Amino acid sequence: MVATSSARSGGRRYFSADGLGAARHRSEVTTGILGSMNLELVSDDPLLGRGVLCEDTKGTIGHCEVPTSEMRSTLPATGAPREADICLWLIERGTLTVEQNNGIQTRFGPGSALLCDMAQALRGRWDRARFSFVRPARQRLVQLLGHVPAARARSVEAIDHLALAPFLASQLGTLANHGVALGSEELEAVLASIFQTAEALLGSVYVAGAEQGVDRLQLVHRYIQSNLHRHDLSVADVARDTGLSRAQLYRLFASQDMSVHATLREMRLLKSLSYLHQPGSGLLSIGAIAYACGFSDQAVFSKLFRQRFGMPAREARQRMALDQPIDVSRAPKAMGIGQKGA
Repeated sequence: MVATSSARSGGRRYFSADGLGAARHRSEVTTGILGSMNLELVSDDPLLGRGVLCEDTKGTIGHCEVPTSEMRSTLPATGAPREADICLWLIERGTLTVEQNNGIQTRFGPGSALLCDMAQALRGRWDRARFSFVRPARQRLVQLLGHVPAARARSVEAIDHLALAPFLASQLGTLANHGVALGSEELEAVLASIFQTAEALLGSVYVAGAEQGVDRLQLVHRYIQSNLHRHDLSVADVARDTGLSRAQLYRLFASQDMSVHATLREMRLLKSLSYLHQPGSGLLSIGAIAYACGFSDQAVFSKLFRQRFGMPAREARQRMALDQPIDVSRAPKAMGIGQKGA
């Protein structure tokens, strides 16, 4: 599965599964490894340094020394969203300063374990750094997660707080320092162990992210429920008051049956139905109930209510007063509530 090749240049020895290190100068090793991740370096200094690249059906494992240099993505600009291309980086020496999607710069130092989305336009600066990396093959990543990973909120994010991160760092450091002494079968066993740890780490990242997403979704729903009376309640308000950007809020609802707009509308209508069902609701006009649920225009409310429940609000109140149930499970597609664009 893994065929190694090696070469000596300037007193350094390189090995790789695809022969990248063979008969190449030190600068070509550095640029070749970064180039495999759709990155290029711009530096006034020679791009000299030790490099290791091991390719396997499970993905790529490597180690690279990088001089002080600017780093930028070579991916062509596109308005269409890309699937995530996940890579784990472990910084052993030096620093990496990354410009995040929001324009804020984040600095990572020695010991940092990073989750990088190579499908995004990475921009940053290395300062005399050395790092190791694991880049799972796309097919392996899909098998691991059970789905195609969506683009991350940040191009680079720290994951060194996770329990497996130092174990992966130790394995990669050992490979970088002692890998040249391994035979083909020994290298294959070491790579398999590293991929196993990396995949377990990625699993914990995405499980934690999913749990966090559920918690945030519940928080958003509670916030909307508490503010249904506000006629001016907007997506921007929901995002700001729940600690999310609008983009994060939209991504949070991307896997749901309804968009955030449709969810707000549906919750208003269900609230109005609960008002109509309350004893003594006959003392309130339909307009007053609509207003209490955030609808400033009674005509709009009446239209949406009929589309959602198949009858006017006044008839729904009469039926519930006679203990005749209203079917709230009807798919609200006629009014677009179940559609993402709503």
